[in-house]
Amino acid sequence: MSTSSQERLCDDVLIALRKIIRAIDLHSKKLDQQHGVTGPQVLVLTTLLANTAPLTVGEVARRANLSQATVTDILDRLERRGLIRRERSDEDKRRVLVTPTELAAPLLRSTPPLLQDSFTAR
Repeated sequence: MSTSSQERLCDDVLIALRKIIRAIDLHSKKLDQQHGVTGPQVLVLTTLLANTAPLTVGEVARRANLSQATVTDILDRLERRGLIRRERSDEDKRRVLVTPTELAAPLLRSTPPLLQDSFTAR
């Protein structure tokens, strides 16, 4: 493959990635307008609801593939809305455990799937 062909391919890939990122961002904004929750918030809630035991903030971040700082900000917003609860661990007071509240599951049932989930399914 020639250098110019490789450059065109790289340009095409970057353009496609930008379109995907833009579509996910628009979908997240639509979710927020229609359901009061963003895509990343849905991702965190889904992660929490997929587990029977409470998770630490670090575990949520790893499972959702987000940074711990991002997850902390998301959890702040979810906690203000009463969708999650944070509590110190009884065994280790340094650990903060996160659990969804009874409001989380009905909210998730009312939201459409995340756009990235649709991409993955296809």
